[in-house]
Amino acid sequence: MEELMTCLALVFKRKGKSVLSEKELVFSVSMDYRWFTPKEAQRLLEIGLKSGLLTRTDGLIKPTFDYKKVEIPINFKPSKRVLEEVKEEPSLFSRILNRITTAGIPRREAVARINKIQERLGVDVEVAALAYAKDVEVNIDDLIDEVWKEVAER
Repeated sequence: MEELMTCLALVFKRKGKSVLSEKELVFSVSMDYRWFTPKEAQRLLEIGLKSGLLTRTDGLIKPTFDYKKVEIPINFKPSKRVLEEVKEEPSLFSRILNRITTAGIPRREAVARINKIQERLGVDVEVAALAYAKDVEVNIDDLIDEVWKEVAER
């Protein structure tokens, strides 16, 4: 996941934009940087979306993490392994937690606070994670409906 985050951060940093079109991201990865073929670049985009590191709104791609804070090694070039990093889709709770931790909050602290909220309110862990994310001003608006559906199905 770290290599994927570094790869995506580099694209946004070099472009100097916080939002890119799908085509712009795929073109940059395949043609500008020549890291992957266009098909592999599309796969990279899909992996970024599935892992929760990217969000898609009206065809525009935006990172869910602070890409400006990601340290990128000199002469960084992602390996083909980055295209296989996310074999199974992470749980909804994991995706919310990843967003919280990429905002700079230590994982242990986040989990402890989420557990306290869950105990205090008597809600599902995903709902508690959403509440905590809102408290620490992490954008999880795109996951609210997904949490609603998952909790309603239980």
